[in-house]
Order: sequence, then structure tokens, then C-alpha cells
Amino acid sequence: MDLDKAAGLIESEYQFFTRVHPKWSLTKGPQDMELVAHALRVILHMGKAGESLPEYLALIKTQHADGGWGRESQEKESAAWVSAFCGLMLIRANTVLKDAEIEKSVCKSIDYFLNQQKENGRWVDSEWGDLDTTSHPVSFFNVVMALGSQKMKDAVRSSWRKGLRFILDGQSADGGWYDPVFQPSGVETTAHLVQDSVIASLSIPDGLPVRPACEKGLRWILAHQDADGSWDEKNEDHTMDCTRSTLLISKMLGAEEKARGPIEKAMEWIVTNKNPEGWPDFPGMETNLERTCDGLDVLLKYQAWRQADSKEVVRRWGYVPGEPTFLRGVAAGV
Repeated sequence: MDLDKAAGLIESEYQFFTRVHPKWSLTKGPQDMELVAHALRVILHMGKAGESLPEYLALIKTQHADGGWGRESQEKESAAWVSAFCGLMLIRANTVLKDAEIEKSVCKSIDYFLNQQKENGRWVDSEWGDLDTTSHPVSFFNVVMALGSQKMKDAVRSSWRKGLRFILDGQSADGGWYDPVFQPSGVETTAHLVQDSVIASLSIPDGLPVRPACEKGLRWILAHQDADGSWDEKNEDHTMDCTRSTLLISKMLGAEEKARGPIEKAMEWIVTNKNPEGWPDFPGMETNLERTCDGLDVLLKYQAWRQADSKEVVRRWGYVPGEPTFLRGVAAGV
């Protein structure tokens, strides 16, 4: 994909994203918390966290006493999957904001996950399978291990490794992860687990040996891409997940050339099958704001993947220190 085209799409879609601010911002009222977390990720990767403190403080106000968040901002019961996403956005934003209240909230979130982990290393959520649910606290702990204080790292190290072991033990011989109830095809689950949980150990000290699992996972993802460049029968969400996963894994494994063709094909499909404003769940459907956040995110990560700095795309997951650079106008390195 031409980088100028990608930059233009980022600009126009971000303008749309800001126009619908009341539909995703907690500063405007109650919201779906998964959408809020997706939106805060866009703000972070657009380089706007420093001017968006009210958005993150509003997130803190919806945190429960146990340190978790509900699926809806007014829901009183905490849920593991969305709680991990919210905690992740706070610890990453605080590398820019350096706010004491945000740091306290991150510590509460850490306590929530330490208290909720099961003996075998998993976390549970009634709306997600155990493997996918577990990938998100492990992702949060990945970033704690990369960006957190020494006290935070010491607190999560054992739990982090235990959760990662549960995920590694759940990989099938063919390289995929399967959930017969929630995601029978294995596409979304595999894409989530490799990028959110497993690959980070290549850049974080004290992680488990993960390279063979990542290599198998990448082969599995590429083998399951459809001929048109999508995954899971034109599922926009799963296609974006697989594309992002391939961007990260290929960069960290040094397998960019192997992945270049599938990535470019996927990016063309994603761009071709967007709406005039935003992205749908499937081609031809109405725009979904969560998918629109995903669309912006995959474009921003694709820009980073094209840079000569091999760590720039890794920063988009928070697995190495340093604020991600907003890459408009930055010359491609590859």
C-alpha cells in the first residue's frame, strides 16, 4: 500500500472519529467500555494522549473498588477481558501523562488480576473463552513488565509467567489455538494470542521460550488467509486482528519478506471494503465505531511496520519502552 494513501486515510478517518466523540467518550456520558478502550488506543497511537487527560481520568472514575471495570460503564460487576484492555490503556498513556491518579489506578488493576487468576494460570470471563480471556491479562502484564516500575514488575512476574504457560500449553500441534464454543475457526483466537500474549517474551526479560510457538502461529495465520486477502469469510474484525498480528510477529521474528505479500493483500482488502466513513463488521453493513477504531489502528501499525526502526511497530503494543511516534510524513524505511 502506498504510504501517502495510508496517511490520507488516517487523516480522514481520524476526523470522522473526532466528530463522533460523544458516541465513545466517557466525558459525554455512559458508554460501552470495550468501545472506550478501542477509542483510547486510537488517541494513544495518534500521539494525542498528552492532550487527552480528561478521557483517561473519566476512565478511572468508572473503575470498580476491586480494580476492574464492567462491560458497560454503569455495570457494577467487573469483567476480565475489558478490565485488561482498560488497564492496558492507562499504563501506556501514563508513559506520556505521568499522572499520579492514573498510576494508582494501574496498581488497582494489577491487584484485580492477581486476585482473579485461577490456580492453573487462566482467567475467566463469561463472554469469552478461557484462552482468549487469559491473553488479555497476560498482555496487560507484558506491558507492566516492559513499562512499569520495579515494584509493579515484581508483583506480576510469577502470575504473568503462569498465565503465559497456560496459553502456550493450549496451542495445537498445527500452530493454532481453538475455542470450540466461542471461536470454532480459531482465527481470532490465534491472532489475539500470538500478538497479545506470546510474542512479547522475545523483548521482555524473564519471559518463557516462545519463538517456536510464534513461528508456528505465524505459519497458521498465513495459511488461513482467504484468497481475497481477508480472514474468516470477509470478517472485518478478524481480518484486522490477523493483519495486526502478522505485522508484529513478522517484524519480531525477522520474517518481513515472508509476510509482505499477505500483509499488502490484507491491507488492500481492508481499505477497499471500508465505508465512506468508517468500517463495518462485514462488507456492505453499516459503520461500526469499534471497527472504525480497529481500522485506524491497523493503518497506524502498518505505517510503523514500514519504518526502518525495527522497534517502532513493537512500541505500538507497548512491549518496549518509548512513546510511539505518529508517523505522518515520515519516510518509509523498507
